[in-house]
Amino acid sequence: MTPNSAFQNLRDTATNILSAQKDMQASERTSIVRVDHEAVGRLAAQFSLSEIRDKVARVGLPLKFPRPLDELNFHAMLSLLSFGGAYEGDSISQSGLLRESARDTVLFGLIGLHLSKTDLRAGFLMTVTRSDVASYFGIEPMENVPHDSMPAIRVERPGPLSRLVDELVTSMNTVGARLKELGEPDLAHFILAAMRGEEVPTVARLVTALDAAFPSTFGAPLPCPGSRTETGFHCRKKSLMLAGELYHRLRHSFAEFDFQDFSRAPGYATPALITFLVSRGVLCPMEDDGGDEQAHAAAVARLLENPDNVAPLTAGTMVAMDELAVRMAEAATEGEVEGSHASSTEKAVVPLDLSYFLDEMWSKQESERRRRQTEPAGNGEQSCAATEPATGPLHAEMAPAGPSFVPPRGQTVM
Repeated sequence: MTPNSAFQNLRDTATNILSAQKDMQASERTSIVRVDHEAVGRLAAQFSLSEIRDKVARVGLPLKFPRPLDELNFHAMLSLLSFGGAYEGDSISQSGLLRESARDTVLFGLIGLHLSKTDLRAGFLMTVTRSDVASYFGIEPMENVPHDSMPAIRVERPGPLSRLVDELVTSMNTVGARLKELGEPDLAHFILAAMRGEEVPTVARLVTALDAAFPSTFGAPLPCPGSRTETGFHCRKKSLMLAGELYHRLRHSFAEFDFQDFSRAPGYATPALITFLVSRGVLCPMEDDGGDEQAHAAAVARLLENPDNVAPLTAGTMVAMDELAVRMAEAATEGEVEGSHASSTEKAVVPLDLSYFLDEMWSKQESERRRRQTEPAGNGEQSCAATEPATGPLHAEMAPAGPSFVPPRGQTVM
């Protein structure tokens, strides 16, 4: 399959899912999601190409890697473990159990493993335990609470982050076991082996290889009720995220990551990015009644509790990223000073980069909002009381970033 056809199939699937929503509207079997094209145009005018390029260039980590291969493995692991938005709710953040975000918590843990000279190889990943994760990632899986019938006695029970610890352990154990089956020592060696031999390095090749080798971690499909996509929607979020990291950070060290199809790579969806697009009116789900950012986040959290809504919201985000990239490139052309000679490449906007840029921007804003809420008010109390976590089904690929969502037991958060 050529890069163009691989990406076109992904885009066609996203469009098909949105079209199926219209057919399902009468039956009210799921929430309808549509993309507001006028809102896309308004959003395109809010950012400059130079601002986006500055942000997506990536800031180097304050780490010294013995070899470029070790840096590659570090970023592969960070993308693998990039989940947990459901654990960023206000009630958990105010408890001090997480850092600014789940991704920052994972980054902290991987940095700790790196500084302790722990090799993130198959053998280690296969044997990682809950206590290992709790120690390295600084996550407390248990909480000390009064007994239900005897308040004077305190007991330990799984805390709000117990499931996050379980998911991290499961992901690492699964990938470690699969790497051993494949005869690869770590993710870095697997990725290089998959890319070598390709005459032209492509994002499509990387994404296809990861999804095929690690279907339950990199390639789990989303269910698509009512659409013509019988096998589910393979949105390839983690693989696309990793492609962006490798292209911007390591293409000068590895020719395998100088992806020739990078400009054609589609965007991806995260809970934070979906919430941002809903708050700006770009994504219009029926259950969103407007309001401030926190109200939009609550609406998205409610939607994502139903697995049937995850694929439409993801598809809508991918379609919106494509249209936003086109509109921004058009705006750059229209605003070009007469006599200038900017190339089409210089005016191009990559949907994959847009997903990264907007996700990072919104995640930082939300982290700052939660930080302000946890600062003591004038009377010495917290300025915003914690709320009870919501419950409900949650699909593996998309954990909501709502204000107080905790994944229910029995559901995997990927």
